[in-house]
Amino acid sequence: MIEILDTPGQPAWDKYVAGKCDAIFSHCFTWGESLAAACRIPIFRLAAVRETAQKNITGILPLMLFAAPDRDVRLISLPYSDGAGTVADDPATGSRLLAAALNLATEQGAVHVELRQAGGSCFQFPASDYADHWNHTAHSFKTGLLRSLPTSPDELWSLLPGKVRNQVRKARKSGCTVKTGGTELLDDFYAVFSENMRDLGSPVHPPELFKSLLDRNLLKAWIVAVYLETLPVAAAMVFRHNDTLYNPWASSLRRYRPQCPNMLLYWAMLEFAVSSGCRWFDFGRSSPDAATCRFKCRWGATMQPLIWHVFSRRPFSWNPLAESLVDEEWKTLDLETSRRQGPAVRRWISL
Repeated sequence: MIEILDTPGQPAWDKYVAGKCDAIFSHCFTWGESLAAACRIPIFRLAAVRETAQKNITGILPLMLFAAPDRDVRLISLPYSDGAGTVADDPATGSRLLAAALNLATEQGAVHVELRQAGGSCFQFPASDYADHWNHTAHSFKTGLLRSLPTSPDELWSLLPGKVRNQVRKARKSGCTVKTGGTELLDDFYAVFSENMRDLGSPVHPPELFKSLLDRNLLKAWIVAVYLETLPVAAAMVFRHNDTLYNPWASSLRRYRPQCPNMLLYWAMLEFAVSSGCRWFDFGRSSPDAATCRFKCRWGATMQPLIWHVFSRRPFSWNPLAESLVDEEWKTLDLETSRRQGPAVRRWISL
């Protein structure tokens, strides 16, 4: 028999995540904890255990209650994340976790449950008593991007296209340099990230979120920043989980594009991953037909399944494409206003 716990401890949760090859950094206990605290959104953690004396975890599913004003209430695993859906030892356990999530949605008044699955799903739609009340749609409008890594930076360099290497050289010849560190680089990261988000028309997360992620050592987080003389012009945040380095956030300043700092940034992240002994580099998500997807493929990334499963209580329905990070009017704000007002708006955009 499979039992569902709603209050698993962090050590047991993270031990399970560390031992599963299909778990990613956003499944870690402290990732969800940081998101929930910074965005003031309730988090629930479901853990499946076999009814044995040891009660070892056999599956997990983190969920956050997303109750945006004037919108249907959703349970999402997890907002602001590419993928953090079910991880389970077998499909029966995954299906049991999904059933528990649908029950939790009913208890919390949510009419949609969204599971963001990086890779394949490890569940089947529950039995007819659920299917009679819930619609299921699988959305694949985003793709993951992943590349394998060689064992040395020299080999990595030799594998890159000549044009990519030339643009990295151009950044260095222009005077760009790289720093890798932690909270001491947070202000520089946020200066670049928030300006780039404003230029893209996207509200920005609060700096407290990134500080929290850096402060929690279990997440193994770093900032990689590129400087033109003393000015930060490109920056990213990376997270290591097992043998993969993940990059959910990267930005560069448009006005310095001719100096190619973004190319040096991506080389620095990949070089850091190889030097740290990682076997894989995850570039984060993109739309398959977007320029960012083509850019990442130039670095050797290949597209990976990223399916967002939406379960909507009949007669409701939810399409993730109804949400957008881009607001053309946001681009017209001055930088300080966008930084001040952005977090309150970004809080209710789940992408």
